[in-house]
Amino acid sequence: MNNSNLKCIKRDGTVTPFTSVKIFDAIKKANIQASNAYSDEDIEEAVNRINAAILSLGVDEISVENIQDIVVKDLMLNLTDIAEGYITYRYKREMARNKNIVIIDKYKARVECENVQNSNANVDEYSFSGREKEAASDVSKTIALEFGGLSPKIAKAHKEMLVYQHDLEKAIYGVHNCLFLNFDKLFDPETGGFETRNGGVRVPNIFATAAQQMPVAYQLNSLCQFGGVATIHADTDLARFIKNSYLRYYRIGLKYIESRSNHFIETNYPKDQKLSVDDPKYDLHPLVKEYADDMMADELRQGCEALYHNLNTLESRSGSQLPFTSLNFGRDTTPEGRMVSNGLLNASIAGIGKFHKTSIFPISIFQYKKGVNANPGDPNYDIMQKALESLSKRIYPNFINCDFSEAHEDPNDPDTLFAGMGKQHTAHVKLR
Repeated sequence: MNNSNLKCIKRDGTVTPFTSVKIFDAIKKANIQASNAYSDEDIEEAVNRINAAILSLGVDEISVENIQDIVVKDLMLNLTDIAEGYITYRYKREMARNKNIVIIDKYKARVECENVQNSNANVDEYSFSGREKEAASDVSKTIALEFGGLSPKIAKAHKEMLVYQHDLEKAIYGVHNCLFLNFDKLFDPETGGFETRNGGVRVPNIFATAAQQMPVAYQLNSLCQFGGVATIHADTDLARFIKNSYLRYYRIGLKYIESRSNHFIETNYPKDQKLSVDDPKYDLHPLVKEYADDMMADELRQGCEALYHNLNTLESRSGSQLPFTSLNFGRDTTPEGRMVSNGLLNASIAGIGKFHKTSIFPISIFQYKKGVNANPGDPNYDIMQKALESLSKRIYPNFINCDFSEAHEDPNDPDTLFAGMGKQHTAHVKLR
């Protein structure tokens, strides 16, 4: 029984002709949940009573909420076994609608830049991609907490601040968070290099190229995950390329300064990656060595500054985000490793850009270790002193205490060195 003149006002404000079909369907669902306590005829009689009650109001329009109130009243008087099921169904639908409203409100607030908090210094919430990122983040967080992204137990504990779900907005995607890149593999001339969506990248040969490729690898990996990307030993990762670059400059010097033939060069100075920059062979031609020293110092400076500038300009995610990068160094005592550590610290002290600002990234982390750099007489003590200078001027590097009792290191495996990622670590450093 329908009144063709009666209109129903929906929750979004739209007006449609009233029909009792939806009332029948809703009561039917409640009846099924109650193991079909009533027949279809019983339900039809209930619908007729509800229609009559609605028509007796003598109105031209009626809201959905008022209709449901009349339905509940009739069920509680006549079909008591399914009244509770209908009320529960109505409540769940209302909760779902309210959640949707909350999501839309949150989304609109981000889009319109309301209550910008800039809680992440790495995100510009006013930018196009920043608004898009933060809006999507709020939706993902709501799904995680309210729509089963997290288990009810964990979601409840998070809301009550009993536990904290880190990167809550990423929890529903199931991807990994934070890792250390293996540059031994990426930069291996036999098996290394890395693939991008549009092509591959060959392994570098000289230091300047390696210093350029490291930020690119960070950027590309940041696009495939969330959280930070780091290397356990940036000094060791880049040290081998110091050898290559230095030999290259020495070979050029021999050719143009000493006028040596290519045959002499190939015979006496093969491309031996294990030839250290302090190898006595390089002392045979002092002027050539002076040239190689100067050119290597210039490449080291430019390469490290390029690394710092790239890690502050190669955006990897929406909101103008930079790759969240960390560099651990300070433990490599080889001549080349020491050069890398010094180069990184000099780049940190120099700052970036026209006004030499303190860089946001990389978060440099100095690996403080007794017998390596902690005390006078340690081979890298001078580097630790420069790290303190950088710390005082640029807030970086952080210090990580590699003498920590839980730092279970294998002296023969640099990949087991105690390392950090983007956090403040302190060591008990006595300033002298």
